[in-house]
Amino acid sequence: MPKASLRAALLAGAAFAAILTGAAFAQETAPAPEAGQPGVTQTQADPNQVVARINGVDITRQQVIDSAIDLPDQLRAQIDQIFPQLLQRYIGLQLLADKGRADNLAEDPEVKKLVVDAENQAIRQVYVTRYLEQQVTDQAIQARYDKNLKDNPPPEEVSASHILVATEDEAKAIIEQLNGGADFATVAKEKSTDKGSGANGGELGWFSKDVMVKEFADAAFAMQAGEISKTPVKSQFGYHIIKLNERRIQPAPPFETEREKIRAELAEETVQGLVTALRKDAKVEVLGPDGQPLPEPAAQ
Repeated sequence: MPKASLRAALLAGAAFAAILTGAAFAQETAPAPEAGQPGVTQTQADPNQVVARINGVDITRQQVIDSAIDLPDQLRAQIDQIFPQLLQRYIGLQLLADKGRADNLAEDPEVKKLVVDAENQAIRQVYVTRYLEQQVTDQAIQARYDKNLKDNPPPEEVSASHILVATEDEAKAIIEQLNGGADFATVAKEKSTDKGSGANGGELGWFSKDVMVKEFADAAFAMQAGEISKTPVKSQFGYHIIKLNERRIQPAPPFETEREKIRAELAEETVQGLVTALRKDAKVEVLGPDGQPLPEPAAQ
């Protein structure tokens, strides 16, 4: 069969599968048929349960479930509810395959290539999955988490408030007012040009040194809890009067929130390492447009 014709046939098969899917699941919200009605497939927990026969060949529940891999997650999460429709879809797809096999398409060169490609993909997937199960263990994830904390200890944070004004003289006058017993939060609400924090009594919340402008951060992190800056702190925004509320070490991210991120990082590193090792043991030649070998890329 010419390639163009085979491609058209494959597209037709895909279209038929889509039609089957649409026809089957358009009834998803319809009332479920009552048990015992003729033609109603009763699903079973046993994956080896025979649920249909096509020209004398048994079809098991597991085969039907496996065919749902291309369906959206929300449908695959409702296998029991959609199983009767899924079975009808599977029967249609199997009949198409049986007809193609009867027409000797199993021996068609393009079909053979597709089979080899699918087999290679399946082998890669199973091999990598099993390899990662051995390498990316819970112990390995915990060890990476512990190492990350050791190599990147959580930074110190401070909780501070400030009053921002336009001139140094105004800032000095406010410092005298505060030294005389004025309430910092009240003054911030009245006089700070930073209206966002001013509405909250000047509170800026918790922050690490790297997130603030240098002049402000250097001054804040040099202070003790409860202290108010003795002189105005100038930055690009104006003049600050700073009150340091508290100091602490930033809480480390919990292991549970980091687990999947670390698992993905380890999986990528492990597969890259595996491929690198396999290349060392294999004779790999990369050829340029002129058919001449190209140099191997430098190791990262």
